[in-house]
Amino acid sequence: MSTALRRAVLAVTLLDDGTLAEVETLDIGVLIPRGPDAWPLCVPWGELVLAAGETSDDLPAESLQRRVARWMRLRLHIETLFGTADSRDAAHSKVLSLVRPRGVPVGHPMHPGAAWPRARVLGGALDVGLALRGLDDDGRPDPERTGLLPHGVLSAAGIDIASACARADRYLADMAELAAERLLRDTSAVLRPLGDADIPTLLASQRFREVLLDGQGMRSAAIPTLRRGWLDLGRLDPAFVPAAAALTDPDERGFPRPVLITADEVTLVREGGDIVRQSLADPVTDEHNHPVSRGA
Repeated sequence: MSTALRRAVLAVTLLDDGTLAEVETLDIGVLIPRGPDAWPLCVPWGELVLAAGETSDDLPAESLQRRVARWMRLRLHIETLFGTADSRDAAHSKVLSLVRPRGVPVGHPMHPGAAWPRARVLGGALDVGLALRGLDDDGRPDPERTGLLPHGVLSAAGIDIASACARADRYLADMAELAAERLLRDTSAVLRPLGDADIPTLLASQRFREVLLDGQGMRSAAIPTLRRGWLDLGRLDPAFVPAAAALTDPDERGFPRPVLITADEVTLVREGGDIVRQSLADPVTDEHNHPVSRGA
């Protein structure tokens, strides 16, 4: 266990304004209080090493603290669900019902680390893992959000990973099919989330990518935020994407540069590449503001 990890745990206890402020550090791990009528939750140091990731010594202190705090809040949240359920099977089913898929751009500040992805979309720009409905990306309760969920948290809580992954796959297939149908009806070339799936998450579906291509071999897209994107970049100022990404809150940022999409890949345009040429490669209509026609 590294000194950086111990410092991160200490920083969390000093800076947190909630339950984690009462965390007690022991040789075997940390104790998180659960109220006067429940035993504290013990999280071993080995779990926190997983939370930090393999490159914990190279992470900025703030990023390491966020990963550790997220892990502890998630563990506490799941244990609370178990404590309020009628039976362990009911609690298990409850947790599984909240599991969602999540696509995260590689290099995103909220990426939980190398151990988080359960799949990587070809092209090297998009990782896919799990998330949990009802929490934000820091593990704090938020009924409108779907926060990142390292699968090691589920293992530590005794949740079957295979069942959780199957649940996430079904959800992504359902949302991608609905989003594909919407894309066929809506010719505005604007990408939007659907349900608990933001745009990078929808891009993790091959079905969605195939419909998005509209019969073309490759298509470019500007996705500077997680919840808004644009196709047909010939209509956009080439400087729009990096500028919009830079102005977006880092946690809500999407891809910092345009992406190239095929049925099998999502690739980030190389830094310093010819954005203008890639943009002009997209089809546009002769009439301004007239939507690009799509096949049925």
